[in-house]
Amino acid sequence: MVVIDGHGGYVPLYRVDRSEVAAQHGGRGRGESAVPARDENHVTMACEAADNALARADVAGADLGAVVTASVSDPFAEHGIAAHVAYRLGATGDVRTTDLRGSRRAATDALASAREFVVANDAPALVVGVDVLPADPDSDDVAEAGAGAGAVVLRPEADEPAADLTGFGQATTGFVEHHRRHGEAAETGDAKFEGRHGVGEAAPAATERALDGAAPVKAVAAAPSGRLAGAALGGVDAEQVSTREQVGDAGAAAALLDLAHLLETADAGDTAVVVAYGAGGAGAVALQTADGVGTTDARSVATYLDAKEETTYAKHLEYREPVEYEGVKTP
Repeated sequence: MVVIDGHGGYVPLYRVDRSEVAAQHGGRGRGESAVPARDENHVTMACEAADNALARADVAGADLGAVVTASVSDPFAEHGIAAHVAYRLGATGDVRTTDLRGSRRAATDALASAREFVVANDAPALVVGVDVLPADPDSDDVAEAGAGAGAVVLRPEADEPAADLTGFGQATTGFVEHHRRHGEAAETGDAKFEGRHGVGEAAPAATERALDGAAPVKAVAAAPSGRLAGAALGGVDAEQVSTREQVGDAGAAAALLDLAHLLETADAGDTAVVVAYGAGGAGAVALQTADGVGTTDARSVATYLDAKEETTYAKHLEYREPVEYEGVKTP
């Protein structure tokens, strides 16, 4: 058995009101989207979430055997996130690092990969999802472009784990409708077609394999849109835990940020499922919460959600632009 022994999230301080963004384009919107500050990037946000997860697990970074990251918005073609997060946490030397990207199902793939590492090596592994979605003023989803990070620490066993990982399921279909090039707005295609032949076929199959007959009471779903996230849980009769209303589209990070939020708010003994749908199919992870759920020992996701400062649509766009320092552009 592999357990989640620590969980944590991070949401940037700044938020933009989606109605303000929508008004600039003659539309309407509701909710807020998180906006990273000028000095925040994928690595800094991932480390914030990781620090919270490690604090709850009472695990030092130097004791980690692996760091696995998931992201759909890493601005570099060659650079990576995992190794830099590991270095900042003090996890250097004989430490495995893995960067998973290209699809929102990278979040559940990261959990599956880390679980296999823990089983094979009897050592703790850190899983982090982190994203800063690009905000293109010519895109229909500019208002929903969000940012955030979520992390969990997996171990072979713990005295008071937050949850036991009970099942994994995948449904690889090769179906791609929503897609995006580096730094560009997404091309969404036909939403109805994707709902029927994409998420409608992949998510239920992955979820059924992960649950193996169990009935969840709480669920997390990550997908390119709120509608697709709802469709991913179409066959699941459970309370959906989501930060999308306050954070916006957090990409692959949404699954792990929402999982951290679930583990902070759930009761021990709850059955839950995490479903991630994206390009190529869907992945699902089933879990049973335990006595380590809650918000002690680290800052909670709810605290980040409540501690906010409103910013403008102009800053929503500007803060995502690369900063040039001494002739070098930073992401």
